[in-house]
Amino acid sequence: MKKRKTKPKRKKKSKTTIVREHPRRVPVSKKNPTGITVVDRHTRRLPDTYLDVKQIKETFKRYDRKNIAYPTPGKLKKDYKEKADKYDDLIAVWTDYFNKKFDAKPPLDPDVVKALMGSESGFRADPKENRKIALGVMQITKATLKLLQNPKGESKQFTFKDIRQKDLKDPAISIPMGVRWLFRKRATAKSKLKRTPTHTELILEYKGLLKSKTEWKRKALESYQKHYKILKSK
Repeated sequence: MKKRKTKPKRKKKSKTTIVREHPRRVPVSKKNPTGITVVDRHTRRLPDTYLDVKQIKETFKRYDRKNIAYPTPGKLKKDYKEKADKYDDLIAVWTDYFNKKFDAKPPLDPDVVKALMGSESGFRADPKENRKIALGVMQITKATLKLLQNPKGESKQFTFKDIRQKDLKDPAISIPMGVRWLFRKRATAKSKLKRTPTHTELILEYKGLLKSKTEWKRKALESYQKHYKILKSK
């Protein structure tokens, strides 16, 4: 019998590519009298594996909104007035974007993002209470900001680039980063629980309280559940 030819295994595409050594012009000096220096080889992120400020805004502007799911409007106006639905378009676009990016099953519900936002910041773009710890409408911590931009860290599957702390005060930047972090926290919660987390467990993991036994855990969860229940009420 003839032996079947086995197809060679395909190598997984790397998220980075190596840029070889290349010359770069620099100001003439004693150290570099020729005005030319050689830049060492380094890694560069490939397209579609990261977003910077310009790409974030361009992606949102051009995003195909046909048939995407939006968070429930009108339900939180009693407490937050016009701010309650101000960011619905941003929530819908970025939730859909990352659901597709990570082929999420089940997909993340945009009402989860909206309820989280209400409980974290009350839909304020720059809440002052926790500014030393977290920033923006999604209350992203400074430590999380670093993790979301580390191409070799826990979020290396998809990162952000050149985002500064002050950029988080812009909901157009903070919301996609917060949604991305929810997907990361879904993965870490699944690892801890050995199963897919519920939406409340996901929120606790986002807040760093999934395994906590403190009173703050109960209060933080109550705030989120209050917002989520109102959004889902008939």
